[in-house]
Amino acid sequence: MNTHATTQDRIIKRTQFRELTGISRSTEWRLHQEGKLPALVEVNGIKLGYRESSYHDWLQSNTCI
Repeated sequence: MNTHATTQDRIIKRTQFRELTGISRSTEWRLHQEGKLPALVEVNGIKLGYRESSYHDWLQSNTCI
């Protein structure tokens, strides 16, 4: 469920996503291959990053508090 969607949902670059989550590039690749990450935003065949709302939803569902 996309609870954080806005009319201008910014894109978090992949490097910024890794910095925010603390995961490595190889872990990002593995999690993406396993379908455990949000969908990447792709424009003209270039994977730009993740929608901010998708990141927040993913973070909320993968955080143990």
